[in-house]
Amino acid sequence: MSRTVTLIRHAETQANAERQWQGSTDAPISDRGRDQIARLARRVDTPPGRLIASDLPRTLATAEAIGVPEPDPAWREFDVGAWEGLTSDEVEARFPGELERLFTGEDFAIGGGERMAHFQERVGAAFDALVDDLDDGEEATVVTHGGVIWALVNRVVAPPSGSMPVIPSHNTAVTRIRVRDDGATQLFTFNDATHLDEIPTQFGPEGSVVTVFRHGETHGNVAGRWQGRSDSDLTDRGIRQVEEAAALAPDMDGLFTSPLGRAVATAGIIGRTAGLEPVDDGGLAEMAFGTWEDTTHVEAAQADPDLFDAIYLRGEDRPRGGHGESFAGAGERFRGTLDSIVARNGARSLGVVSHGAVIRAFAVDLVGLPFADRDRLPVPRNSSMTRVVYADHGTALASYNVAPHLDTG
Repeated sequence: MSRTVTLIRHAETQANAERQWQGSTDAPISDRGRDQIARLARRVDTPPGRLIASDLPRTLATAEAIGVPEPDPAWREFDVGAWEGLTSDEVEARFPGELERLFTGEDFAIGGGERMAHFQERVGAAFDALVDDLDDGEEATVVTHGGVIWALVNRVVAPPSGSMPVIPSHNTAVTRIRVRDDGATQLFTFNDATHLDEIPTQFGPEGSVVTVFRHGETHGNVAGRWQGRSDSDLTDRGIRQVEEAAALAPDMDGLFTSPLGRAVATAGIIGRTAGLEPVDDGGLAEMAFGTWEDTTHVEAAQADPDLFDAIYLRGEDRPRGGHGESFAGAGERFRGTLDSIVARNGARSLGVVSHGAVIRAFAVDLVGLPFADRDRLPVPRNSSMTRVVYADHGTALASYNVAPHLDTG
């Protein structure tokens, strides 16, 4: 069984609202932040297991809305020294080049405060100690800070570049990390702020946003079959999943879908809710599984044990079923399609309906993980949402595998 740590960022403060850097000092919760706390409390109600919080007032005020927290200074935000209370423009004017050093992952004492390496060690040690204290199947919730969540997400995903392209966690957003019995960690859910009507971004990139939906549950999913380019109808539960996901979807200016039937059916439900007519695009189709189409993993292993072992035991990214697609090839194809859709439409918000394997392949490619480390991100759940931001300087992951309608059963 796995152990789960849920990370929640504190509600918006006045410093957040004014886009000021805020480290180990504090600022009062803003009016919008108080509304965020009320929405979080309605969503979480009573968190399972232990509830821990950074000992700063903004985190304690957020945590106390959902339970009685254990204060722990190990979960504090990093000390930004002389940057405290400054906007990014003011930081750049007073400390030229330091912002770039931070965002490129350089280890230095920010504003003369805490060194990033020390901060990451402190947060990592707090996380490890908490996980060690949990029994199999147990959960804990930590109300903490944006920098802390960023550090742990980077630690879990651990791309070779040292820093993954993600936007900062939204105020009161939920991120879940799962730790398996063998110690392997997985970023199960990232940056779920679906309980909020308004999601301001203080420091993250801004640009066109694409919400990528996985189709609803199919009969093939229930049977554990690799559907690939073959098809299967949505189950009754799958239809309900999509209806619930559609109610949570952001406003969108356009909707695109894989041409496979299960995606088209999902896009039809989402489109009716959003008042949009879905447009088919073959580049959004599922990864091709070759001769393994519509088989279970047991059947595939029996049919071609050498190829199966090469991929799933030795970590070689070969075309599936002999003449299908590789994982990396599917991810690159999907990413190119998404880039083209955004370039052609130029809208602020677009929706895409696709499939589990190719969405994960795209996300793994986006954050810079090698094939062998793909399990650091799970296959997104049926009807889940993953969002990416297309900004001037590149593409960043804004959320992953978000499906609160599934979390509540």
